[in-house]
Amino acid sequence: MSCYCLVYTSIASQKISDDDLKYLLEKIRKKNAARQVTGMLLYLDPFFMQVLEGEEIVVNDLFNLIKKDSKHHKVSLIYKKQIEKRYFPDWTMGFSKITHENISTMEGFSDFLQRPSVEFFSNSPSKIDELLYKFKHEILF
Repeated sequence: MSCYCLVYTSIASQKISDDDLKYLLEKIRKKNAARQVTGMLLYLDPFFMQVLEGEEIVVNDLFNLIKKDSKHHKVSLIYKKQIEKRYFPDWTMGFSKITHENISTMEGFSDFLQRPSVEFFSNSPSKIDELLYKFKHEILF
């Protein structure tokens, strides 16, 4: 079975509390486990970036559902591609909440994270891989 990776960004439609995020993650992780989807979700209020990995048709169907979800808007596909192996094979959905206090320590990303934009990643997809790798090794919950 080939593996497929899709990365998108979106903007939260309303303020999201830590409890809301934890509840959302519980739901996502259960559904992703059933679909054999792995990945990671990054959140810097109100900006989301998510990577989804799995079978191509499953990932595309999931992304179509995500685009219809009213919890966020301005859903923008950054990239989708075949991958040889999963970046997050053991995570039904890793998560990191980025705060303005900790972005100053993220070399190479502090300017982007001060004012997140789709254009930043659309114009340099390799930055996505760098950022995801960075967060893969940071504290996740």
